[in-house]
Amino acid sequence: MRELTFPGFLKSYVRELSLSHSTGVRVLAREAAERNPRLREPLYLYALFTGQIVLLQKSVRGTTLAAVYAGLSDEPTEIEKQLRAEPSELPEAYGKVWHSYLVYKKRGKRDEETKELMRQQIVQLQAERGVSNYRLYTSLGLNPGNLNTWLKHGDGKKVSLKTARAVLDKVRAYR
Repeated sequence: MRELTFPGFLKSYVRELSLSHSTGVRVLAREAAERNPRLREPLYLYALFTGQIVLLQKSVRGTTLAAVYAGLSDEPTEIEKQLRAEPSELPEAYGKVWHSYLVYKKRGKRDEETKELMRQQIVQLQAERGVSNYRLYTSLGLNPGNLNTWLKHGDGKKVSLKTARAVLDKVRAYR
């Protein structure tokens, strides 16, 4: 799986924040100026990191957003340096967008760690309560190979976080 980039995150983030679910800079600029202030900072970063900053600047000319964006660098490397800096010279809202990206980017690793903790609990409860893998995968309708590989060898890629939770709940229910 490819690693999430900041521009890739920004594209999905502005689409999610947009009332029209668009990624068109003109549409987003109009929306941010008129009725969706939460879109302002992510929109600027999106336009900057996707090479559409000139289009954004033209689109906001004569609106309240022109003043909001005035004084910000139009160099992606400079903005990224400021986002990474502690404390940042940018307004706090831009730092929040960067922080959201970092949290989202680390989600996969966090999920793998969570699944491993669940696996350890499941294996311990299975030993205590005499619950076999067969019993678990038949009662939950799971793929036996994937469940066995995960429980025996710890291969977290074989099950989703949702499946891991379901297995843990099931083994806890046995008395």
